[in-house]
Amino acid sequence: MSSCCLPTLTPCLSAANLVCRRSAPDYVASASKAQVRTFLQQRGMPLGEAPADYFGSLLMATSWLENQSQEDEVQAQITLFNEYLLPWCDRFLGNLTAHATSDFYRTLAQFARKAIQMMRDELAEYAQDEKKLPKRKN
Repeated sequence: MSSCCLPTLTPCLSAANLVCRRSAPDYVASASKAQVRTFLQQRGMPLGEAPADYFGSLLMATSWLENQSQEDEVQAQITLFNEYLLPWCDRFLGNLTAHATSDFYRTLAQFARKAIQMMRDELAEYAQDEKKLPKRKN
C-alpha cells in the first residue's frame, strides 16, 4: 500500500502498522525527539534506531512503562501522556479520521482516542488514590 500524507503530519499507513511523527506546527508544547528518547532511556526502556516520537512508539512506551519500569511508573506514565502524547494526539487522530480512505482507519482513530483517554483517566485515579494512602515509615 502506498503512503498517504495528512496535512502537517508525516504518517505512513500500511496493513501492518500506523506510524506518525509529530511535526512542529502540531506540537507547540514541543518536546524534542531527543527529549522523548532521553525520557524513555532514563526509565530503562531499550530503544532501537526508530524514532521514539512516533505515535505507535509512544503507545508502546506506555505499555512498557506499565509492565517494565522499576520506579515511579505511574508518575512516568502520567508524564508520558501529559508531555509527549496528549498535546498532539487529538489533532493527529482528528486528521486521521477526516482523511481516512477506509472505515478501518476511522474506527481505529475513534478507538485509539477513547482508549488513550480511558488510560489517562485511570492513571489520574490511581495517582489520586496513592495520595490518600498513609506514608509508609522506613
